[in-house]
Amino acid sequence: MNREVCRRALAVMGLLRDPWLVAAFDRVERERFVPDAVWLPVKDADGRWEFVDRLADPERWARAVWNPGRSVVTQLDDGGSAASGPATGDFTSSVSALDVVMRKLHHLDLEPEHQVLEIGYASGYHTALLCERVTSRRVTAVEVDEALAARGASTLTACGYSPHLVRGDGLAGVPARGPFDRIVNTASLRRVPRAWVDQCARGGVILTPFGTAYSNAGLLKLTADGNRAEGRFVGEAAYMWIRSERPTVDLRVPEEPVTRPSPVDPARLLGGGHLQDFAIGLQVADISYSHRGEGDGRRVQFVDEAGTSATVVRYADWWEEGAVRSWGPRDLWAEVTAAYTWYEENDRPHLTRFGVTVDADGQQVWLDRRDRLVGRGSGRRCGGGSGAYA
Repeated sequence: MNREVCRRALAVMGLLRDPWLVAAFDRVERERFVPDAVWLPVKDADGRWEFVDRLADPERWARAVWNPGRSVVTQLDDGGSAASGPATGDFTSSVSALDVVMRKLHHLDLEPEHQVLEIGYASGYHTALLCERVTSRRVTAVEVDEALAARGASTLTACGYSPHLVRGDGLAGVPARGPFDRIVNTASLRRVPRAWVDQCARGGVILTPFGTAYSNAGLLKLTADGNRAEGRFVGEAAYMWIRSERPTVDLRVPEEPVTRPSPVDPARLLGGGHLQDFAIGLQVADISYSHRGEGDGRRVQFVDEAGTSATVVRYADWWEEGAVRSWGPRDLWAEVTAAYTWYEENDRPHLTRFGVTVDADGQQVWLDRRDRLVGRGSGRRCGGGSGAYA
């Protein structure tokens, strides 16, 4: 696979409809922004992420670089894992898949005169595409990771780009460089920072991947009016989390659970796909879940962000007493099933029917219109995480 094969594939997918994206795709040398050693989001027989070394297998490396539908992972565990070889760990940086990049930049509605703030420049590839549209002097980019920032800056300079680069917390923006006509984020978050709204020009756009602890799957496009920002989800986007927005939890629950049967087969509720999960997650934004066991011992565990409640539901014989065990003040399976009922009663609303308002009162999520609020505690930060209590 090479640039031309990738180009044809993107064109067939309708992702090169903007002339400037075609020109930028052709001019930016993607290979120069991808390290020689990367991981793929595919596991080998030992359950480790597949590793590709350009020096050892240049053809496989090129296929990874130009695969239009797959990212290449450039960092695991914030740089704490092995720098080479197959490995386990969490993805913490990547060069994003080209189909996602092109779709997101299309939604940005970027014009040559716009001032742009990019959150999370990492490799610098996305930054270079922005520079091709508005020139380097109109691009400000922030990266929190010191090693990634240095490498990205070096590559951008070597490729002839000179945007204003800042190492720091992107959630704070760069107030000295604002206002910005476009703010584009390259990692997922659960709460849109007020700083971005304040630094966005009137009529400007904020585009960001958005998720909840339950489901990380939305691309949110907001328009600012000087006091608030408001808009809808325009598509799907599953990105790595901004570091401070990662769902985490420290369970502190009673030893004895309350038990009951389940009102619904968990396989039905949890097998509805990512769009259903996203809608349910907007209702129960501070709940996350994970699976344990296999076969007749398979079960699903739910925890809340506060770490005070946990619920475990078994798949086998779900209708019998004891299929649901809850610790703490909340029955999280009851909340999830109520959200599922709401989703069905509202005719399974698509992701694009949901919107977000960020104003002086915080963040509100709504369905169809601003007065139809969605979710438990939608005005506060949502969270959750992993852990084991089963």
